[in-house]
Amino acid sequence: MDASRNDLALIEVMRRYFKAKDEANALKSRLEAARNESGDEIGRFYDLRSNALHAQDILTWHRLRKEMERLMSHAALWARGGNIEGCDAAQEEEASGTAHLLGIHAVAE
Repeated sequence: MDASRNDLALIEVMRRYFKAKDEANALKSRLEAARNESGDEIGRFYDLRSNALHAQDILTWHRLRKEMERLMSHAALWARGGNIEGCDAAQEEEASGTAHLLGIHAVAE
């Protein structure tokens, strides 16, 4: 399969997006389980000032959500015909010039 470097960049962006999404969902599930166990209301539990025990996890969840937004903006730029080759999210695969997708080894032209 021949793909442009821009296409490989999209593959890397989406790979990172879904990895962040899985992490965010798993973290949110753990936070919600802790919230239900504690009996706290949503507002109180997710208030960093009143929940020091889970503050780091709450901040991490917010960071992952922001990363997902950033990655999706790169994908949207690609969909509009823009070049995302140089974006930080695409650098990992760009360095090797290859991408692995569903068992297919794609090489950039």
